[in-house]
Amino acid sequence: MDSQKKNSPELKAWLIMLAIAFLLTGVGLLLFILSGVGTASDFFADLAGVSPWMLVALVVLMGAGVFLLTKMTDKPAASHWDTKQLVVAALCIALSFVLSYIKIYELPNGGSITPASMLPILLFAYIYGPVKGFLVAFAYSLLQMTQGMYIVHWAQFLLDYVFAFTVLGAAGFFRKNFLSGILAGGLLRYLCAFLSGVIFFAEYAPEGQSPFVYSLLYNASYMVPEILICMGIYLLPGMRRTVDMLKAQETAHAEGTKKA
Repeated sequence: MDSQKKNSPELKAWLIMLAIAFLLTGVGLLLFILSGVGTASDFFADLAGVSPWMLVALVVLMGAGVFLLTKMTDKPAASHWDTKQLVVAALCIALSFVLSYIKIYELPNGGSITPASMLPILLFAYIYGPVKGFLVAFAYSLLQMTQGMYIVHWAQFLLDYVFAFTVLGAAGFFRKNFLSGILAGGLLRYLCAFLSGVIFFAEYAPEGQSPFVYSLLYNASYMVPEILICMGIYLLPGMRRTVDMLKAQETAHAEGTKKA
């Protein structure tokens, strides 16, 4: 019984991640249609033998995602920001921005491996929760636009810049397991990059290769190392203790504020 109670918050968080993933997929399909690049039929053209029932199932799953996201999310945290939180937010954004300029490896068609540039944003969301985490991640996405954007369409701009970095705030749903938060935030960013690749950069796929497979492999080549680097740094003994201490301090501060 205790084990079930302990695992319940993380299960709930993963269900919320699933809901967000369905929403992003639905938004990606909608952007594809609105962008004028193609139709819904074109989007699924490479999926031979897709039946109408599968499309219906996809719509139902997206609807379930919306339901889960609205019904299972905890009540929003107080919108009040104290001075410490503002300072920490600014420091995390600045640190992520600086780290994003350090390229361990840069791919020819966009995307790069950095020394854990996502980690400060993920960490802020983990400590202060998803509401403030999404706001800080969104602010970081705006700052990312100053790093030489490559834009072919307004919808691609949303997927590659606004959505791709804002979803890092989802790490805040995993209040007791930062590793899961890193994985969830990284996977959602990967999903945004994958959708953008399929919709707007299909012509880069080698002849005879599905754009789905191309985008899946290309974006994994930098997102998987990026996620693993973030996890590896967190698992360093000193880093893990520091993160746990900061989280405990914020939890104690939040509980004290509620009592007051």
